[in-house]
Amino acid sequence: MEKNMKNKITGTKIRAFVFIILTVMIGIGSTMVISRLFGEGLEALFPDYYALQFVYQAISVAVGLILVFVFHKKSALKIRAEGMKEGFICGLPWIVMILLTVVHFISSLKDHVSDNMISPWQILLFMAQCILIGVSEELIFRGSATELAFDIFGADTLKSAKLSIAFTSFIFGAMHLVNAINPEISFFAAAMQAVSAFCVGLVFGALYYRSGRSIWPSVVYHALQDACAFIISGALYGVSQESHKKGPAFWH
Repeated sequence: MEKNMKNKITGTKIRAFVFIILTVMIGIGSTMVISRLFGEGLEALFPDYYALQFVYQAISVAVGLILVFVFHKKSALKIRAEGMKEGFICGLPWIVMILLTVVHFISSLKDHVSDNMISPWQILLFMAQCILIGVSEELIFRGSATELAFDIFGADTLKSAKLSIAFTSFIFGAMHLVNAINPEISFFAAAMQAVSAFCVGLVFGALYYRSGRSIWPSVVYHALQDACAFIISGALYGVSQESHKKGPAFWH
């Protein structure tokens, strides 16, 4: 009886590990596949870069929701008042630092804002895109992958929760090594992206756990972080549509 129980537990953990890999692969691959298969048609329907990115992110959200429900992790969608409060407070210093960096960046370009800034409609689409990225990535990596990691390592103690978050973050970071396939990206650059993604995953994983395992505080901070990163890279001045191919700007 005891041996059968151990085998059952081992089987459950192996299944959860396989599901985590599938979650990451589906999350990363879905919009890329759609871009390859239907990219030209979508570009014809949505010639504006920001509108096209909005569509891709909406697809990513749909994929994330499907994964959450398929793996029976919909509890991550619940709003828990006390957890929300703790999650927002926990991440506040970090996001304030990022926002201050963006304010400094915009102030340094204040003489060029009126001439080069994208249209108000594109700004709205850009904001919506950042929100959708936050929702989709948190659904995939916290609502699905991290919850599945809790099935492997547990979440009853702080130690087991840390291990689950670190494990998911490691996988997320390791996936960025695939960028080294691109001849324009060196392995060192891809490795730095992987390390950065691992660290960011730890932050959002901690926010998720401190929020009572609800994705919404980390969604808000994730969206703000991505908006700040895109702004610094010149998104509000049309740099995104000039320097990137019209594929899904999802994994960064």
